Amino acid sequence: MRTIQKLNLVLLLVAFTLKLSAQNQIEIVIVGSAHDNAKSTINFQAIIDKLKNFKPDMVFGEYLPQDNYAKLEESNWAKELFKKERDYLQKLNPESPENIDAQIKKDLKALAKFAYYHQTRMNLAVNYAKNWDRGNTEYQIFVLENYMKQSFGKEELATYKKMFGSVDSLKKMGLYRPGSEYSKIYFPLIYQLKQDRIYNMDCQTYDEPWGEAWNKTDSLYKILIGKAKADSSSQEAATVKAIEKYWSYSKDEASVFNADPYAGMNTVKYGVLDEAWNFYGGSHFYGYAGFPTETVKEMIAQWTLRNEGMCKNIIAQAKAKKAKRVVVGVGASHRKWMEEILAKNPDVKMINYNDIH
Repeated sequence: MRTIQKLNLVLLLVAFTLKLSAQNQIEIVIVGSAHDNAKSTINFQAIIDKLKNFKPDMVFGEYLPQDNYAKLEESNWAKELFKKERDYLQKLNPESPENIDAQIKKDLKALAKFAYYHQTRMNLAVNYAKNWDRGNTEYQIFVLENYMKQSFGKEELATYKKMFGSVDSLKKMGLYRPGSEYSKIYFPLIYQLKQDRIYNMDCQTYDEPWGEAWNKTDSLYKILIGKAKADSSSQEAATVKAIEKYWSYSKDEASVFNADPYAGMNTVKYGVLDEAWNFYGGSHFYGYAGFPTETVKEMIAQWTLRNEGMCKNIIAQAKAKKAKRVVVGVGASHRKWMEEILAKNPDVKMINYNDIH
């Protein structure tokens, strides 16, 4: 009898531990997104409302954490891109506070009390840029352009133009991107949730070996295409034909996808096709005649490392903030990989975008 009682007690303790563990999991939604939505006719507010209903504590974007820039080579594309934007604002606003971190905290505190301190928000945007925080530089400029500018007084408009230049200049520099997934979805989401920032989670550590693997694969793939064109009856031609069939939507599938692209980009089917598109056919074609199997493996290895780094950045920040629910806006090509990586983490409960309402 005592043995049975002990066993029951053990089972109860195990059940309690599992329940407690589940309650402490971070719920994460990875939203595969299009980088260019400028010509889209999608109802973006419907997407925003759906994500608002999830009630996230944090919203992440595919931006590099500011302390990562110092670790990158000067030639890294992400560093070059933001340095150009940062230098533009630095030239227009040469004076800086003695302690930028302290000033940013002070400005955020002031805006939390009253959101319409326009000069404070302008200063905040500039200081974020000087502090190598691209995500929040863009977010504050988005808020100024979309929610504040229409109520500027004459002097505020003059100050804004002096500090940022024209809206066309901001667009040209990439500091204001009306067609991006951030301007269409994630920045309005943050603003409507009354949150004050976007969290940065990209990883560029593996960009150089990724580029090398990509170049090698591309060269070998061109050889495959050349052989297929030279001899339509060759094994290489059969490989190319199989790839073209594999990575295509059927007419019915394409119709469903086009009806709701954001729902489509977050399906299992899209994940399969996206891997094929990005990796010249992908792992499905390992060993096929003429297929660059080894270099595609190198590409996938570096891509996996990047996505693992992104997931690590999300978990570290979410745990530091004791977040319960997290939304991650990311290019659709990352979604499948990040979901698979995070699903292995016992501290995480993955929720697909299409499963929230």
